[in-house]
Parts: sequence; structure tokens; C-alpha cells
Amino acid sequence: MKLPELKDIPTCDLHAELIKREGVSSVFLGPDDEIKKVVRGPAWVVVNRD
Repeated sequence: MKLPELKDIPTCDLHAELIKREGVSSVFLGPDDEIKKVVRGPAWVVVNRD
């Protein structure tokens, strides 16, 4: 059985799986929300507007 390529998996499905993982956190902001946050590394900050 051939696995799908990551580029073929919808962003929403990738996001849903990633936020289940240990060490991953997720914050939802609505269209009128704003956040200012201090992040101590190491860290990746990914913005998903999909």
C-alpha cells in the first residue's frame, strides 16, 4: 500500500494531527483577535491561515 505524499494531504488534516503531538501547542485566533507572546526557544512558529 502506497502512502499519500504530504503535499496531497489537506492542511486541516495535517494541523489536526500535529496538535495531538507531545511538545506541540496550538492557539486559535479569530479574525479580530491579536496576540503578543514571548516565546523562548528552541521553537518553530507556524501561522496557518487556511
